[in-house]
Amino acid sequence: RDVPPERVVQAVRTTGARLVGLSALMTTTVPAMEATIQALHAAQLPCKVMVGGAVLTPGYAERIGADFYAKDAKASADIAKEVLG
Repeated sequence: RDVPPERVVQAVRTTGARLVGLSALMTTTVPAMEATIQALHAAQLPCKVMVGGAVLTPGYAERIGADFYAKDAKASADIAKEVLG
């Protein structure tokens, strides 16, 4: 909750994570989600980003630069299987 984008970038660098999941339940948190995606892209890390949450749509996920949109927990598990094998 309320994790600064730089902290997410550092965590990906440290762990080598191949998939980052971000969730927004309120519209006020979506700008932070977009900033996190931008920071990950700027760092040129080889991870994919999956987003979901009550206030997101597939179109908005695409607009903010996410690689995947998960409409629910089942979809997020399916995406994780696809990315992680």
